[in-house]
Parts: sequence; C-alpha cells; structure tokens
Amino acid sequence: MLEYVHPWPNHAGLFLARRNGGFARAGLDVELISDGYDRGGAPAMLARGEYDVASLRLGHVLQSRSAGVPFVAVATLNQRQLGSVITTPATGISRFADLEGKTVAVPPVARLIHEVREAVAADGGDPTLIRFADPGNWEPDVRSVEQGQYDAVMNVRAWEPFQGNTPLDEVVVLEFDSVGVAPHHSYFLSVREDTLERNPEFVRTFLAAASVGYREAMEDEDSAVEAMTWPMCHVRPEVLRASLRAIRDSWFTPSGRWGEIQEDLVTSYTEWMEKGGWLEEGSSVDDLVGAWTNAFLP
Repeated sequence: MLEYVHPWPNHAGLFLARRNGGFARAGLDVELISDGYDRGGAPAMLARGEYDVASLRLGHVLQSRSAGVPFVAVATLNQRQLGSVITTPATGISRFADLEGKTVAVPPVARLIHEVREAVAADGGDPTLIRFADPGNWEPDVRSVEQGQYDAVMNVRAWEPFQGNTPLDEVVVLEFDSVGVAPHHSYFLSVREDTLERNPEFVRTFLAAASVGYREAMEDEDSAVEAMTWPMCHVRPEVLRASLRAIRDSWFTPSGRWGEIQEDLVTSYTEWMEKGGWLEEGSSVDDLVGAWTNAFLP
C-alpha cells in the first residue's frame, strides 16, 4: 500500500494491524510504503499498478474516472477534514477572524487559499487583510511559527501542531469544520476499479483487517504509539501520543463504524470544489457515480 511521502499517525491502524499480526492472520503480507513525488504522485503510481491500495484525496479519485484507469474509494480514513490552521498563543490568534493582518503559510493551491479566506469571512473577519506566504514544497509546522517565520501555518491536525516547544495543550488549532467551511472526508483508501473486479475478496479482507487495526489503535493508545515509533522513530513518543489523541475520533462515524463514506459529505464537497473551479481537469460532480462504495467494508 502507498501511504504518503512519509509515515504519519493517521495510518496508525494500518501500522498496528501489521505490527500485531492482524494483516498476517488474514493471510496478507502488507507493505506500507512512503514515496516522494519525483516519479509522480500517489494517483500516478496506483494507475501504473505499482501498488494495490493508495491513500488518496477525493479530487484524485474523481479525476481518475475520466483518465483511463478509474479508481474507486472503498473506505474513508477520516469522518472530518484534518486540514487546519496552526499557531501559538504568543501570536494572539485564537479564532479565524484573528488572521486579519497576519502572515499565514498556505500551500500554493487556490482551493486551500480560498478555504482560509472563506473561514475568516465565516468568523466575521475581513479575508482581504490576510497576508499569504507560499512555502513551496515545504510543509511548515508549528516550529516555523515559534521561530517567527509566519504567524500561522495551514497543515493537517496530526503531528505538525506538536513538534515545537509550545506546551502540547496550549497549541492553537483552528478547524475549518468549526465554522462550517467545506466539511469533507480527508483521505480515502482507494483501489483501481479493475482490482475490485478481479479480486474483490482481497479488498474485503484488507479492509476487515484495517478496521480491526483502527479499532485497536483507538482502544489501546500505548500499542498505537508503540506501533508508530518504528516508522516515525524521529518523532518524540509524546508527540505521537498527542497526534493520535487529536485525530483518532475522526476514524469512526458517530455510530462507531470505521471507514464508512458519507454520501452527503462527498457530494457537498465535490459541489463546493466544482463551484470554485478546483476539481482536477476533466472532472465534474458527475464523476461521483461509481467513484466510491461502502460495499466492501466489514
């Protein structure tokens, strides 16, 4: 499976399922691979058949539907968006409206810049007063705020808020869902459509084992932290623990089901992206047909 350019705590359930033998007991030998973008992003490598499963954004799944090698999202990793604005108490920022006149590092993606502006407006602020900084390929975390490079950064609410010297319980994390801006599932476990047709039992088995892994990661924090210390040995265990606590409730629906894709979330987010012109080239809301399914979940 291809996960990201580096391992991260959102995949704790997958690493735990491998670490404690959950995948092996299901008859699977799972490699969790990270890779850079020099050979293409995750969608390109999944399309080439280099991996059986990949963690993708919704836009990539939709684009594939008209690109020759269609993907299908078979589970979501998150019931809410993990993207957020991260800062420290020293900046005086405690809500989106406080970003007026501040310098915020946001990846050079029009959709993300607009989302920050929309959140500031929704919170009663003036989005025209935000100063945006382009970090390029770098993904700055809270340390760049502590060092005075930016007043705030946009990144995911995982380990990025907790890497600095600010006490873990004092880091300021502004969540877009708190102001009702573009709610959506963050990541999807996705496969090629021909994989579903050729080997549906593999997909069912993989998702069943992953579901158990995420359940165990939710219920046994120490085991989840220990599992992540191996692929993320460069990160302090207390940071991993804080990261898991920040995101683990997003793994399950309110009724406690892992992986379930919510039709209203994928539809409303796709419509939001289409309205803003941020869907990948050639994609439209019509591409949702067949792009996702809950049929293979346990």
